[in-house]
Amino acid sequence: MEKKWLIRMLLLIAYCVPYAFLSINGDANSGTMMFYCVMVVAFFLLCFVSIKTNNIAVIFIGNIFSFVFSYICVILGDLEAKAWYFKPFTAQSLLMVISIVVTIIQVSAVIRYKKKNK
Repeated sequence: MEKKWLIRMLLLIAYCVPYAFLSINGDANSGTMMFYCVMVVAFFLLCFVSIKTNNIAVIFIGNIFSFVFSYICVILGDLEAKAWYFKPFTAQSLLMVISIVVTIIQVSAVIRYKKKNK
């Protein structure tokens, strides 16, 4: 039982990394899409481990944590000064779009896994 809590806590801590902010910030500062690839891989691995360890709730809570920390970083990181770079989005709206898309993809992965294992 203690091991399950440890895995759950480690997953939640890993979700607290502001992946979307790091991607947006990296794109704005270096002009490369590589940071989005890192974000996709990180979210894929977190989702995969959460599903395999039967910590489905962690996916939803973790996405909220990641969004909140990313949103705070966008505000504190002053990415609004680079709003011209994200046209037609602002940094905050791009963050929302990324977070929604990531959540939809992870929810579909959970649904697919549950259907496969019935």
